[in-house]
Amino acid sequence: MGAKRRPRQYAAASMGGGSRTIVVGGGFAGLAAAVRLVAAGREVLVVEAAKHGGGRSRSFHDKVTGREIDNGQHLMMGCYWETLSFMRAIGVPDDALEVQSNLAMTMLKPGGARVELTCPPLPAPLHLAGGLIGMRGIGMLHRAAALRAGLLLRGEIARPDDNETCDAWLRRLGQTPPIRAAFWEPLIWAVLNDDPLVASAAMLIAVLERAFMGSRAASSLVVPRLPLSSVYVQRAVDYIEARGGEVRFASPARKLELDADGRVAGLTLKSGETVATEQIVTAVPPQVLLELLPEAAREHLVFRDVARLEASPIVNLWVTLDEPLLDRPFVGLIASPLHWLWDRDRIEAGTSGRPTAGDSLLSVTISGARGFVDDQPEALRELFLGEIARFFPRARPQIRGFRVVKEKRATISHAVGTYRRRPETQSPIPGLLLAGDWVRTGLPATIESAVQSGHDAAARVLSGR
Repeated sequence: MGAKRRPRQYAAASMGGGSRTIVVGGGFAGLAAAVRLVAAGREVLVVEAAKHGGGRSRSFHDKVTGREIDNGQHLMMGCYWETLSFMRAIGVPDDALEVQSNLAMTMLKPGGARVELTCPPLPAPLHLAGGLIGMRGIGMLHRAAALRAGLLLRGEIARPDDNETCDAWLRRLGQTPPIRAAFWEPLIWAVLNDDPLVASAAMLIAVLERAFMGSRAASSLVVPRLPLSSVYVQRAVDYIEARGGEVRFASPARKLELDADGRVAGLTLKSGETVATEQIVTAVPPQVLLELLPEAAREHLVFRDVARLEASPIVNLWVTLDEPLLDRPFVGLIASPLHWLWDRDRIEAGTSGRPTAGDSLLSVTISGARGFVDDQPEALRELFLGEIARFFPRARPQIRGFRVVKEKRATISHAVGTYRRRPETQSPIPGLLLAGDWVRTGLPATIESAVQSGHDAAARVLSGR
C-alpha cells in the first residue's frame, strides 16, 4: 500500500521484557498474539469481555435450530498462512477443515442454470487462466475478458490505488457484466464485505496477489467443518494456560492507565481491579479501543482516524428445511441479495457425503447488508423464500426453523480512501500495541488479517521495540 506513515510518538517507546503482557480480546487476533507470546516464554494475561471467546468469529448454541452454530459462515483460503500456522500451533486436527485440492466454485443464475469454475492442477497463475478459459455456463467473450484482467494483474499489483473503486477498476480492465456478476462481484462481496461501487480496488488486488500469484494451493477454499469456536478457541486457551498464561472470560476492560510520561502503566477492569503492566495488546474493534483510551489520547491524529472508520454489516440466516436444497456444500447466487448458501450438514459430513435423514440446516450469507440489517425476521424470511423460488424453481422446501444473526459491525468498510486511516501495530502510546482485523496489515478485514495482526503485535513485544 505504498510508504507507511509513521505515527507521532508521545515519548520514546520502551517495551521492557520483564512485565506481564496483557492482551485485551479473546478472538482470533488476541488469541493468536497470546499463543505466540507464551510460546516464546512470556507471561501473558488475556481478558475477554464475553463469557466465551471467539469475538466476531464465534459459535453458540441456538435454541431455534437446536445446534451449535456460528454467528455466520466463515470461509478461508489456502493463502491464509498466518491462520493455518496458528491452527497448527494449537493442534487443530486436519479433518476439522475441508480444504479443496484445487479452486472450484458454483454460481447459480436465476432459474437454476449453473456457472462452474474449476481450476486445473497447473502452477499459479496458469491454474486460474485455465479455470477462467474453461468456465462452464458463460460465453467465451466474457471468459476472455476475465483472462485479460488476469494477464494485466501483475502490473496492477505494482501500483494499487486505494482511491479507485472495484467498479471503476473492473470497467477499466474491460470486464463484461456477465463475468462481473458470475466471478468478480461474488469475490468482492465475499472478501471485502462491501459494494463494488464503493469498495477499494487496492484491497481486492491485495487478495488477488496472495490467492492467485503465488501457488495453486493458495487459492483453494478452506471451510471449517465444525462450528468455529470449537475449532480454535478452547485449543488456544488450553495452549496458553499450559504454558503459564491466564485467560479470563467475562472480564471487560474499562480503562487504559498511563503514567505521567504517557506510557502504559496498567489496565483497569470493569470489576474495579487494576492490573499493572508496561505492555498491552488490544485486539478489539475500533470503537471499543477508543472507549478504553484516556480522553486526551483520543485526540491524537492516529486515533482520530480510527474514529472515522465505518462499519459494514453482515446478516446471516440459519434456516432449517424439511429436505436438502443443495447437492454440494455451497453455492453462490448471481445478482441476488443472498450471496452464498451453505449446506451445514454436508459440510460437517465432509468427504463422506451428506447425511440423508432428517431436516437440513442451511446457512445464508448477506454481505455488506446495510439495506437489510434493520429488517425484521419476517421480512428476511420472505426475502429468502422469494430468492429460493427464483433460483430453485422446482424446489418446494418447508421451513422448520428460521434464525437471523446480525453483525452490525462485522467488519470495517473498505470504501475507497479507508486504508490510510487504519493504524499501524505500534500505537502512538508507548507500550500499547494494536491488533485486530482492521489494523494496517495490507489485507482486508478477514480472519487472516486478524491473525496476522496478532502475530505482528507479538513480534513487536518480543523484539523489544
